[in-house]
Amino acid sequence: MPDYLRKFIGLLLIFAAVGVASCEALWVSCCTTAAPPAALAPHN
Repeated sequence: MPDYLRKFIGLLLIFAAVGVASCEALWVSCCTTAAPPAALAPHN
């Protein structure tokens, strides 16, 4: 696999991950009225 192709795929994956994460954060912030905050809190 050429180096430029590997960089392109890496950037694509990073952008996809950021996009999914921001969409999830937006969706969670919109749905906080329906769900209790305790259910959304990280479990340590």
